[in-house]
Amino acid sequence: MADFHFLYPHAFWFLLLLPPLWFWILRRRKQQSGWHELVDPALAPFVLTGRERWQSLASLLLFSLITALSVLALAGPAWEKKEVPVFRQQQALVIALDLSASMYAQDLSPNRLEQARFKVMDILQKRKGEQTALVVFAGDAFPVSPLTDDIKTIEAQMKNLTPDIMPVQGGALGLAIERSLELLQQASAKTGNILLITDGMTDDAQALKAASLAVTQGVNVSVLGIGSVTGAPIPLANGGFLQDAHGKTVMPKLDVTSLKALAQAGNGVYATAGIGDADVNRLTSAWESKAGEQNLISGGQRQVDTWVNAGVWLVLGILPLVALLFRRGWLLSLSLVVLCLPQAQPVQASIWTDLWATPDQQAQAALQAGQAKQASELFKDPNWKAAASYKAGDFEQAAKLYSADQSVEGLYNYGNALARLNKLPEAIKAYEQVLAQNPKHEDARYNRDLLKKKLEEQQQQQQGSQDQKQNQGQQNQQNQQQSGQNQAAEQQNQQQPSSQAEQQATQAQQEQAKQQQEQQAQAEQQKQQEAEKNEAEQQQAQAEIAPMDPTAAEQQQATEQWLRRIPDDPAGLWRRKFQYQYQQRAHPNQGDAW
Repeated sequence: MADFHFLYPHAFWFLLLLPPLWFWILRRRKQQSGWHELVDPALAPFVLTGRERWQSLASLLLFSLITALSVLALAGPAWEKKEVPVFRQQQALVIALDLSASMYAQDLSPNRLEQARFKVMDILQKRKGEQTALVVFAGDAFPVSPLTDDIKTIEAQMKNLTPDIMPVQGGALGLAIERSLELLQQASAKTGNILLITDGMTDDAQALKAASLAVTQGVNVSVLGIGSVTGAPIPLANGGFLQDAHGKTVMPKLDVTSLKALAQAGNGVYATAGIGDADVNRLTSAWESKAGEQNLISGGQRQVDTWVNAGVWLVLGILPLVALLFRRGWLLSLSLVVLCLPQAQPVQASIWTDLWATPDQQAQAALQAGQAKQASELFKDPNWKAAASYKAGDFEQAAKLYSADQSVEGLYNYGNALARLNKLPEAIKAYEQVLAQNPKHEDARYNRDLLKKKLEEQQQQQQGSQDQKQNQGQQNQQNQQQSGQNQAAEQQNQQQPSSQAEQQATQAQQEQAKQQQEQQAQAEQQKQQEAEKNEAEQQQAQAEIAPMDPTAAEQQQATEQWLRRIPDDPAGLWRRKFQYQYQQRAHPNQGDAW
């Protein structure tokens, strides 16, 4: 008991409420007594017995005892410690899915690709709320989704990922590891895991080198083998099976030996996909074990000692005493006391929450709950605060915070915030800085080109508006000059000598008549143009209001049916994007076309 103390000693301030409560309760009990109103106060001590006073005093003492024990429980008496796990932030995971043609092999039911999809779905379900990214590869590797805690984003894309969208075939596991490392670096993840879901590789040396490099950066590389050691042919869409250059049927086999060596080089684990979830459980358990070995509070499972609050045990002793208060009169008195107490004001985070979670951890929980605005106020870390502000729609605050981060990811997010604020030149400049540091940042290049095109369209619209205003100004100026010339001519005619008056008057009348004719013709032309414009507007309004004739309705219905027959190809976007990215790169041949 040498370590006995109170966790929340400020709770004892509630004891100051007892004296005014005593006074209020005694006064009310005295007012509720009927005999005190009938008997003279001077005779009351001699006429009335003291039984009621002793009952009031006993009830008051009981109430005071319950209040003192309650305050004592709130104060949190403690004298021993207990080990509890520290809040753990899960490590990021990048899943690299093999989309080579060999994934169509049917040695697993229905084929290797479908089994790989099932395994990805199982892993995502076990990692709800954790950062996960997706990369696909064959002869080259391409990112599909950056690190995100929204697993539905990745699940929605799984059905569109097939070997047909890949621009080149092969088994470039080395490039897959490199692309995965880039995603982790862009998200500023210091540690993480890479999972390769594949049936073999064609770049053994490059893959082993990339795995060793990942280990030096705090990233483990694991492998989930898909397929069987006996292999199976690759079916073609038009029938038959895929053949090599010599006309022999290709039988891709699961290269267990090479894949195990790759996992060992990447300080990870190897598992062969099978029926059930034993393989997925082995991988997730290994990741948790690796995280524990790092012994980091932000990513580990370290135990710390904390004081045990023994105040909860006092509640068991308070309950029987509270039962004694359920007597006539006292229940009403306690209810009135509670109603008279001031209402507690809502607070941002309770003392209990502040004790067990840092502001950043509280903000992370609020962000996962969809309360982005509250999370932006709680976050202390500037990067997380900026991300929460962006998600809450406060792009001004997000841009201000991201401007202080000169890393590749910070500049990229800064450009996104500026684009949301419609500050296109500044956003383009930010993307240019990203590409200057990382020329392979495809998202920044795509956003920059898109904003440049939009900026050119805005400039063209502004130029067209200026030209129209300039033409109107020139026409008004010509009309003013013509009117001035007429006035000058009239004044000149008045100032001519009387000997030439008739000749000049005749000439002026002719010029004036000619000018009037021109003005009338111009006015008639303007009226005709306005009438045509009004007629066209009326026809358009009538067409919108009037019901469509049967022939036009049939034509429109036929057009809509024809549009519905157009095949929906969501994978086409990925196919074109990967083809464009592949053309921007220069890679040697990554081996066989399967």
